[in-house]
Amino acid sequence: MVNPSQSYFNKTNMKKLTNNIFKPTLLAIALLLGLVGCQEFSIDSQKEAPATIQIDALDEYTVLATSPSNIVFNISSNTPWTITCDQQWCKPSPLMSAASSLVAEITVVSEPNETNNNRTAKITIHSEESEETKVITITQVSKEKLVVIPFDEMVPTEGGDISFNIISNKPWEIIPSTQFLENIDKTSGQGNESGEKEKITITIPANAAARRSGEIKVKTLFEEFTFEINQDGVVIELEEPTESGTIDFNGTDTEQTVKIRSNKSWKVEIPEEFKQWIEAEKIGDDELKVSVKQSNRLTTRNGIVLLKTTDIIPGFEGVEFTVTQKPAFWFSASSENLVVDEATGNVKVLQKGNSIVSHFPFLTGQLSFEFESMNLSDGGRLVFNMWPNVGNTNFHVWLRSDRNSQFTCGGSGFAWEQKQFKLSNEEFNGIKKVDLFVEKDPANAGKLQIRLMINGEEMAILTNKSNPYLEAPAQNPGQIINLGLFDAPAEDFFVVKSITHTPSTID
Repeated sequence: MVNPSQSYFNKTNMKKLTNNIFKPTLLAIALLLGLVGCQEFSIDSQKEAPATIQIDALDEYTVLATSPSNIVFNISSNTPWTITCDQQWCKPSPLMSAASSLVAEITVVSEPNETNNNRTAKITIHSEESEETKVITITQVSKEKLVVIPFDEMVPTEGGDISFNIISNKPWEIIPSTQFLENIDKTSGQGNESGEKEKITITIPANAAARRSGEIKVKTLFEEFTFEINQDGVVIELEEPTESGTIDFNGTDTEQTVKIRSNKSWKVEIPEEFKQWIEAEKIGDDELKVSVKQSNRLTTRNGIVLLKTTDIIPGFEGVEFTVTQKPAFWFSASSENLVVDEATGNVKVLQKGNSIVSHFPFLTGQLSFEFESMNLSDGGRLVFNMWPNVGNTNFHVWLRSDRNSQFTCGGSGFAWEQKQFKLSNEEFNGIKKVDLFVEKDPANAGKLQIRLMINGEEMAILTNKSNPYLEAPAQNPGQIINLGLFDAPAEDFFVVKSITHTPSTID
């Protein structure tokens, strides 16, 4: 049985407990509802931002016909937009917005204009929500058209005015290549779309010198045209120039005559440095005779013949003709066994068995071999052979240091005879010049003697020899010159500077 006082207590405590539990909960709910109500009031009371679009493009652009540059601009917008273009040759990208509130970079690409007219495209940018529209105009200029009608005649010596024409739809300029073409009445222009010619005049001064030429260049931004202007002057030239444009001699010919074309009276001169081997003379009014001495070099040599006007013409120094002369010798060795110095003409013979051979025969007179240096060991032979292509008349010299050197002649023309002498290795390598003389024998009338000299010293002489050269040339045309190393180690060599043939006639 429940105690009444306990029941009251329990009821009282329960009421208090219930009040204590639900009072905070109701407060929290009230606060939560209050916050929600406050938040809804704040959103409902905020105004929406207006639709905007900003475009940093110009209203108008101009692009070139050839290699046109791209046009780039930006669109900043919080609303969707679209781009359209009324021409196929003009292509903007992108054509619409990807999202609002973004900045987009727009690139406009233009195709080259292959027509002769300007063309225009309009790009329209439209914002649907803002109803704003921007139109951009793009003008592409016409394709460049440059036509030059050049002056194509010879300007006379006395000079004067010449003219040519330009047709261009774009600005142009003229650039001359040389001073005598600089006096131009107009060096630039704007061009025109009508195709009208523009006449250009150049005043050419008189020319007292040789014929001259220069170039005129007409250029626009992307095109250019160049033509040559020639002015007559003093004309002295080969009438029939060789393929090389020079007067050429082979190793055996020593004279030739060439035709000269000239509009002035002329004379010939040989520069001092070439007088030792070149001679030239004028024959009539239109021929030049050039003679050369037989070359003693082992490489081609070059000289100059100078033709001047008879009357002095200020500014005209004459016309040079190059004379080339090939060597009178050839090499039996392959090129890798020889070292040729083109500047000095010296030839270094590197290995045994290689020879220097003349294109011409030696009969009577003097034959001189000049050397720069020797590197010869014992056992090797430095051989000078004079051996004929016809018959067997011959003479030769074998120089060595390991045994006696030999000076020998023989064959049907010369009775066989030999002289020997001794050279030390030092003397052998000290050889600078070897001379051979086929000359009258002072002790025996009607006979010949053959002398050998080394470095100016007579080493041997063969006397009382019959003169085989009195026979017809076909029977005894002379001896071909051969110079080489034999029986020598591979490291042996000699350097020869020249081989000089000075012929003489012996009755």
